Order: sequence, then C-alpha cells, then structure tokens
Amino acid sequence: MKKFLLIFLMICAFSSTYAQQLTVKTVNLRPQDARARTNPRNDTEGKKCAIIRVGVVGVENLVFPDAVGNVERSLSEYIVYVPEGLKTLRYNNKEGKNLGTIKFDDWDQEINSLASYDVVFESSDHLRSAIFSVQPANATLFFDGKKVEVNSDGIAMINKPVGDYPYRVEAKGYIGQEGIVSLEEDDISTVTDVILDEQLYPVSIIVVPEKATVFIDNKPYTKDELVGLKLSGGKHSLRVTATNYQDDERSFTVSSSMDPIYVALKEAKHEVVKHKEERSRTNISIRNAFYITGSFAMTGADNIGKIFDGNNALDFGLELSAVQHFGGIFAVREAASIGAIKSNKNENYIDFAYDIESDSLKWMWRIDVPLQLGISLPFGSYNEHLFSIFGGGYAKYIGLTDISESKYEFPDEYVRKGDVDDYIFDYGIRLSSKLDFSHFTIGVDFSQSLNDMGFSAGVCIGVKMYKLKK
Repeated sequence: MKKFLLIFLMICAFSSTYAQQLTVKTVNLRPQDARARTNPRNDTEGKKCAIIRVGVVGVENLVFPDAVGNVERSLSEYIVYVPEGLKTLRYNNKEGKNLGTIKFDDWDQEINSLASYDVVFESSDHLRSAIFSVQPANATLFFDGKKVEVNSDGIAMINKPVGDYPYRVEAKGYIGQEGIVSLEEDDISTVTDVILDEQLYPVSIIVVPEKATVFIDNKPYTKDELVGLKLSGGKHSLRVTATNYQDDERSFTVSSSMDPIYVALKEAKHEVVKHKEERSRTNISIRNAFYITGSFAMTGADNIGKIFDGNNALDFGLELSAVQHFGGIFAVREAASIGAIKSNKNENYIDFAYDIESDSLKWMWRIDVPLQLGISLPFGSYNEHLFSIFGGGYAKYIGLTDISESKYEFPDEYVRKGDVDDYIFDYGIRLSSKLDFSHFTIGVDFSQSLNDMGFSAGVCIGVKMYKLKK
C-alpha cells in the first residue's frame, strides 16, 4: 500500500509541475548587463551571440531548443545564449514537449549581437523567490516559522506566493537578526543580505609593568586599545612582553561573566632581546658586532682593469673587526689585520722585493688597520640579516723578508732602516661591502694606495659574533 501511495504522490508532483501554465510577463532590454560582451559566445556562423535571461519561479528543467551551447541555471534564472536576429524563442519541458514560444516582435524587441535581454515568466501558482545571502555561511535560517537549508556559500532560496514573511537568522557566537521580507507582484525575486555581528564580551587585562606590549591572538594591542576591550567568546591566546622582563604566555576563555586577567612580568636575570613582533629596524642601534674573517686580495694593479693581468701580488690575511651601530642604520667599523704578501717577479707592486740574483719570489708580512664609516641595513623576515657599506681609510705596515741575501740597491725613498731590516709604510682609502647571514659574513674590499702602492681588490669570509646591550 505504501509503495502505491509513494508512486501516486510522485505522479501528482510531476503532473503539477508541468500542469502549470507559463505566460510571458515582461520582455525588456538590459543595457547595463555586460555579460554578453565579457563572456562572449559565437553562433554557428561565427557571429557574437546575445543573451536572454529567463526568470521563472518554481519551474525546473526548462529546455530552450534555439539556444547556442549550454543553458546555465542560477537560482530562479536561466541564462540563454541566442543568435543575432532571433525572432522567436521556444521553451520545452525536459521530455521535449513544447510549452510555448516567445515572439520578440510582440514586445517590440530586436535581438542584437552582444546585447542582453530580460524575459520574465508568470506561473499559474503565482510564486515569487525570496533569496537569502547569510554570513557566517553556517548560520541557521528560519523563514515563515520553518527552518530552511542554507548551502555552503550561505545562499538559500524559498519560493512563496506574493506576501510578507518573517525571517530569523542565528549562529553560535553571533547576535541573531530578524525581519520581514516582502515578495512583490512586480519582482520575481527579492534578495536579502544578512551579516551577523559577532557576540563580543568585555575583557579586562591588567599588566605590570605598564610599558609592556600585549599580544592577543598574535595581534599587538596598545595601552589605549586595552581600555574597553571586547572579544568574541571562546579560547584566546595572550602574550605579554617587555624589555628586561621574562615573557608571559597563556590562554584564556572569554564568556559573558569573567574575572579580570592580571599579568605581572618577572624581571629577567640577564638582558633579553625584544620579541620578534616588537623588534624594528631602529632596534639595530643596540647591536655591537664582532667578526673574525679570513681575506684574500690581488694588489698592485695600476687600475681596476689590470687586477687580473697576472702581474700582481697575492695578499692573505686574518682580520679581527668590530662594528658599532648607532642612529638606526649608521655604523662605525674598526679592524686590525695581520697577513702575508707573496710578490711576483713581473709586477711593479714592490719591485725591489724581488731578488734579482737568485730569481726567487719573496714573501712579505704586513699589518693593516682600517677605520671606516657607513650604513648597515637590516633585511629578512625579522631583520635578522644585514647589508653594510663602509668607506674610510687604512694604514699598512709591510715588512720585507730575506733582504740580507739581495744585492739589489733599494731606491732612497723606500729605505727606512737600512738594507737588512727594511719596511714600507702605506696608507690610502678603502671601500667595503658586506653581507651578514646569522653567524656567517662575506664581503669585498677595494683599496687605493695614496703612497704609490697601486690598487687592491679582495674578498673576505668569516664568522660573526654579537654582544647585545642597550
């Protein structure tokens, strides 16, 4: 018996759907609708189509034999592409039975390419659509006293006869909203947007010291923002940080009735660096950086174009340097370096360092002391790296070895302490550029002697150590 009853109901529902008489209510041009131009479609002759927007409530699965391509269905509207100059638009049910024909001449409309038109059907049951767009999308909608299904995008459509209907939207953690929707005779559909406001509760947070920075759910709050603070119900994270104090991290739950939250930071036994969210470029001024680097240079060229011509000395060294940052990006660099220079018999850097009698290459030792000013710019996700440019001067002491074996007569301007214990004092200008990555540093140096020692270019690679203090 139940089986026959179910079949009977299905037949009744099917019959009622197609028993409805559709009449054309309006046909109008839509000059503001740009879809036919922004999403064009060509007919069989390669010409651009027009669009017919067919609005009908409560009638599903209409078929349009004159359409070009697929027909789209959106809520209570069909979007139909048609060729230019179309005179009639047929509409069938899904079984292919013709339900009627729209004659555009009867409505004084000429179908033009890339234009859009409205066709509104009136069904015999005189239904209208109430369309809701609700936020949050998981909210519950009650329409005319009944719960209505809302899709994942927060959209719901209800078909009802002309009239006024109450609605209510509610969601957990939000303030509910209710109102009246009026379905009008002249409007086939009525759209209602409902955006619920979060339910917020007052929260009191008291911190010591007052200069501390408060982060709620990783968002910083100023002292003024904490006055009259309101948060949504549920669990939240709290972090309080201040210079020379230990951070305090905890979670708390917000409800309609809650006690004030007290946070008293403990003083740090040693200096701490501000939390990464609070640190900015100006904090770089508290950094004193110390470096130990190894260096290699080619020196003695008359100009930079001759640096690789094979007639230059090779300079190897070990350097200890310190950089003091001040004023945000400005810095002073001091260094002391000790190293060795291997001469070349064909170069003019220190030509008397070559032993003419034995044709052997000479090694020299040197001490180098630069002093430079420059800028040091932080970069990276948390300003943890540095790019620095320095300019300044240097003084260099070069000691000559194995002079006692040479029979070469030194020029007077280079002789300082006799033929056996000779040295050269050099000075000039130097430009340096360096990149710091964590505890690793790499850079380049360019020097120009002001004492006829020529041009020098080299690289330095080393490690970096920080001492942080105010």
